[in-house]
Amino acid sequence: MLRRLSNMWRTRTQREDVYSAPAFWNQKAATHQGTAVSMFVNRTLNDYYQRDQFHFFDKALGDVSGMRILDVGCGTGRLSRHLAAKGARIEAFDFAEKAIEIAKAESAGLDIEYAVGSVFEIEAEDRYDHVTVLGCLTAGCRTADDFSAVLERLHRALRPGGGLVIIEPFHAGFLHRVLRLSRDEATQRIRQAGFVVESTRELHFWPLRLLLTVGEPPSWITRLTYPIGEAVLRLSPSMFGLGDYKAVAARRLP
Repeated sequence: MLRRLSNMWRTRTQREDVYSAPAFWNQKAATHQGTAVSMFVNRTLNDYYQRDQFHFFDKALGDVSGMRILDVGCGTGRLSRHLAAKGARIEAFDFAEKAIEIAKAESAGLDIEYAVGSVFEIEAEDRYDHVTVLGCLTAGCRTADDFSAVLERLHRALRPGGGLVIIEPFHAGFLHRVLRLSRDEATQRIRQAGFVVESTRELHFWPLRLLLTVGEPPSWITRLTYPIGEAVLRLSPSMFGLGDYKAVAARRLP
């Protein structure tokens, strides 16, 4: 346990260099299994996170049957497979080649094209009906200007009227990953890039997350406490910023 805590602390203190490089994620892909590759060691908590995140995507995107969707920073392809199973045609990429290897192996029979690539290399224009982003830009972008540059690329890649759905741990304080940017600042930059923001939501009560990600506690502890944290989150004004992740649904202006 002490070694785990020491490694976690060292990674957090060096996160700007660690999280923004493929090597960290390739190592996780080689040493972890399932959702722990791109999420937490606590897989029960991962199941709750994934359920709530996918619910927001489904509500924001609506019927995706036949839609061409770009899944940005897809990791092991969890969201790509979810959307492809609903009839979408998916193009997905990630900068960690080991994660893409897992994604390909787990996506047999689905209409998904995977590639290794960077968000700073997107060159498509008016190609996609929707773009989805789940937890990659706050690791891949070092500055707010990096974030804006990616948004400009995503804006060009979308067809007029196309939807952009982003779920990221936007934080300006100690909870930030690599990108230090608040939810309000991120939303403002999304608007400045030419999008209309249609809805936002706080996801996952972060004070509880800090306790549940120190190793993998017995699953019953997570099952008991996670709903309590979410109840507190729902009752708290969004201005308090108690969500670990921030969900934003936007649309490119026609």
